[in-house]
Amino acid sequence: MTPTWEQVRGSNYGTMGRTVCGTVHRPDGSWSRIWHAPEETWRFENEAGEPTRIENTTDRWFRDGDGTMVHSVKSPHTFYATVGIASPSYLLRAYEMFPPSGARGGGDQRFVTPSAPRSVRVRGRDGWEVSSLGPRANQTVSYVFDAELGIALRWQRGEDWMELENPTLDELFEPTLFTWTGLSRPAEDDAAKYQREHEERQRVLAAIPQALPTWLPLRINAQSQSGDARTGELKVSISGHAPQFTLRRWVSAIGEPKAERPNDSTPERYRRSIGDWTYEIRSHQDISRDDCARIVDSIVPVDPPDRDPVEITAELAAEEHDRREAEMLDMLGTGRVLTDHLEDESLFIRTDFTDDAAWRDIAVAAMAPIPQGDGTEFAACLTCIDNPEYDGLTVDGLLQAIGESPTYYAFLVDAETVTNPEMPIVAVYTGPDEPEVPRGRTFRVIPSEMWGVENNLSISNMDFESFADSADEDGVFRGFPEPERPVEEVTTREIAQWIADHVDTDALREFHAQIAGRKYRYPVSLFEVDLAEVHAHARDTDHGAHAVLLGYDEFLDATAAGGPALRGTMPTHNGYWKFVLERGSHRPIAAYRITNAPYVPPAPQDGVRQPMRFEVPFVCTEPVSFSTLTDDDDLIDRDVVQRAVLAEAARLHPDSEITGGVPTLQRIPRLVGFNIGCYVHIDGRSVFYVSIVTDIDDEFIVQEVPPEGMRVVGPGEA
Repeated sequence: MTPTWEQVRGSNYGTMGRTVCGTVHRPDGSWSRIWHAPEETWRFENEAGEPTRIENTTDRWFRDGDGTMVHSVKSPHTFYATVGIASPSYLLRAYEMFPPSGARGGGDQRFVTPSAPRSVRVRGRDGWEVSSLGPRANQTVSYVFDAELGIALRWQRGEDWMELENPTLDELFEPTLFTWTGLSRPAEDDAAKYQREHEERQRVLAAIPQALPTWLPLRINAQSQSGDARTGELKVSISGHAPQFTLRRWVSAIGEPKAERPNDSTPERYRRSIGDWTYEIRSHQDISRDDCARIVDSIVPVDPPDRDPVEITAELAAEEHDRREAEMLDMLGTGRVLTDHLEDESLFIRTDFTDDAAWRDIAVAAMAPIPQGDGTEFAACLTCIDNPEYDGLTVDGLLQAIGESPTYYAFLVDAETVTNPEMPIVAVYTGPDEPEVPRGRTFRVIPSEMWGVENNLSISNMDFESFADSADEDGVFRGFPEPERPVEEVTTREIAQWIADHVDTDALREFHAQIAGRKYRYPVSLFEVDLAEVHAHARDTDHGAHAVLLGYDEFLDATAAGGPALRGTMPTHNGYWKFVLERGSHRPIAAYRITNAPYVPPAPQDGVRQPMRFEVPFVCTEPVSFSTLTDDDDLIDRDVVQRAVLAEAARLHPDSEITGGVPTLQRIPRLVGFNIGCYVHIDGRSVFYVSIVTDIDDEFIVQEVPPEGMRVVGPGEA
């Protein structure tokens, strides 16, 4: 029997004041072991078993970025917050989102009018899911509460979520869990340093004379409050509003300083030099140039610094040089120890110490941002290791130093890298030994391609061998080959017209019948080829044991002699056509079709929920290119689909608040069996619906997709 929200909430109230522990998982794959004893006692441990946060009634410790525990004595005047990620208290103290009436002042409900509970499973445990629209973020917040314990098993808001695994209530915790006796530093040191730096900045700023404008563009607002029409007496409330802007100034002879955040992203509205100074106005509001000019004209000038601008410029240049040098030394990793950087870092190790300048140039080139031509840039994120201890380090020595750590690749700068003008860097596979990629396999990569190798290896988007196998004959990866570019971009309609009078084989007749019978145009790219290459590729292609081929032998015969041609590929319902045309005349030479074996779903597994099998009486067999659909095509009205979906949702959920239902597609082809997706919001919960076009105009088969998913099955499909 499904409980009510009040019953589910009551079961969660039953966890108040009880100890709880469990493992909290997050979307990025990380997890933490958590212990909590109400009201204020916590312990967090990371995957390595190291405490990252400890808190009791009087003290608090947290692990800083350098690995040191930072200690603070708790005070009623200090507020602590977890910034950037959701706090596990959302799970372990979920009841604070919907406190009982009268608690904490009463009325502080942050989880209001939730949806009706529905049964779900989270990490092997049964639970009840409810959703509500969060009042602050204007996003749906979902909770899953354990059906047995009442504790929250899952919390989600947008793409952020947490899940609780193996929850345990009422365990007796050792008091030592919630204290720290190891090395730590007081948090007051950091706070005091920040306060001192802030006060120093304010003192310096206060000593700089301000050059302020004496005129601003003012919009006057007047609101009558009371008066007498007989006497003309009137009381008016007057207020004024001026645009907000930033006024920058600098000595023209010294030059413009770099705009700092947030002004670097604020639009520049006006700039003018007057006397020793240059003035600039930046604002997100529109201010006319005439008003800007009048503002600058009204500025009461001050004297510039009583120093030679040349001397100041040289001083600033020296400081900038020192800053860049310090950044460079930090970036180059001088003195770093390799074994301190084996977790989630892309190692860039210097093994040749004959030329310091060359090492610096190579490192800078390897990490330089590379423009992609669309306004974006990509750069390799490398951890440089510059330590003479690794002078002459070989691949075998690297593998021995790394040992069994989870580092799967590294980069070496050796003598060849230093002396070769191309600066080819050694990439080394350091993962487990595998038949396809033995441990210690290497290739070289030029600096301008480092971003692609490092970026893809670091997120496991591509395999090491994908780059190694694409290296040139000398073992250097210089980028993937430029993609083949088509010589013509046409559609199936043009091809059908070209070949209509020249179909002299069964395969060509079937090819023409299929493309001529299509309702909508489909784009096709044509490439210049030599038939001998097409023949060899078709001959050597493994189509699979269960694929069905039409016209394959005739295709091989027609292409065997070679010669210039145009090649194209076109998808079908369960496969694709390959065809070749004569250049110029576009007469067909040959075509063959590959029909893949029908999809067979995997066998069900115990404990794994299977997608729902939804049978329909027809299936859409015509591929559709949405980029070529136009308003002149025969399209289905999106509003008609929306009404059908909302009607079905209202039938299934008669007492719910239902909104949405707008099709995800902007243009919908009128093809029998075509599937249309729509999101419907039911009591704040997002539910996916599928509408299937029928052979009756503007009538659809509408189905709500269950949480485990759905597979639409047509005639003849498994």
